[in-house]
Amino acid sequence: MAAPSRLGAAEADAVRAAVARVVGSDTWVGGAEVAGFEAAFASYLGTDREVVGCGNGSDALALALGTLHLPAGAAVIVAPDDGGYAAGAARQLGLAVRVMDVDPDTGVPTAATAAAADAPDVAAVVVTHLHGDAVPLSGPGGLDEWRRARGLALVEDCAQAHGLRVDGSHVGLVGDAATFSFYPTKNLGAVGDAGAVVLPGPSAERARRLREHGWGERHRVVLPGGRNSRLDPVQAAVLTARLPFLDDANARRRAVSARYRAVVGLHGDPATTVAHHAVALVDGRDRVATALAERGVATAMHYPWLVTEMPGLAATGSAPAASGRRDRKLSLPCFPGITDAEVDAVVAALEEVVR
Repeated sequence: MAAPSRLGAAEADAVRAAVARVVGSDTWVGGAEVAGFEAAFASYLGTDREVVGCGNGSDALALALGTLHLPAGAAVIVAPDDGGYAAGAARQLGLAVRVMDVDPDTGVPTAATAAAADAPDVAAVVVTHLHGDAVPLSGPGGLDEWRRARGLALVEDCAQAHGLRVDGSHVGLVGDAATFSFYPTKNLGAVGDAGAVVLPGPSAERARRLREHGWGERHRVVLPGGRNSRLDPVQAAVLTARLPFLDDANARRRAVSARYRAVVGLHGDPATTVAHHAVALVDGRDRVATALAERGVATAMHYPWLVTEMPGLAATGSAPAASGRRDRKLSLPCFPGITDAEVDAVVAALEEVVR
């Protein structure tokens, strides 16, 4: 649905030039391309924290959790409907997983839903800015205030939230760490897998060691839990090339989402979204999906299973509000390269099916 191949001419030329530059260089692992993207992305985020590139967004979550010095066997509270990525990272590190529900009206976690999932063994919370929609964190009574009072670490999963700003500040800078995925269909996508963690200096140094086997120096492991998850310089070069196009691409996503929102209810607040997904909330979701398919409109479900429905994650807790919303969610085609004619066709089909 995201059609990463539909790049504008200028962006496509920039990507091709970036790949050619790396292929023609003497450095195919690490090097200036990786460092350059890390610096450029930190500047784009508007932070003095450091960006640590890695192999993919899932590894970014594991690296972030691995920098927090969580007690062995501690529990992590995660979103119930994020596809299981945060829970999977926690389980890799031997951490237990508890799910927090979402607010039934807004569809995002709150201090109240996080507190309802709390337990004595909980040491951290992972908040996912799902579908490119911001989870409100700051302010009196907010989730950040609650977790600070409780003494919990906070990781913001921004895998679907590149370019998402709230009150002028990019998401991911409230917690102790932020993670990004640059999978090709993301708002900022590579030509393969890539990811990054955003951390304060001392934690960033730990993450750099963990992403490369836990080495303190070459071939000498000093930290447990290391992995081989370096950011490829080809991907770094592509991401640097595509970064200047991100804000315009997000504006297009928001415009497409707004067209759909005029016809059908969508998940999220239109004022704080980068519309990674345009998620309609419809009764009789399966019927609607079938009817749209008959009219040539492809749809998807993000995501068909809750974390508690994935036996391999052994998550505890319940999320009835998230379950109810999950059964109404239907992702509509939304990506920068979609044409106005294609959007018109989706809108016309929606008007036939849901009105």
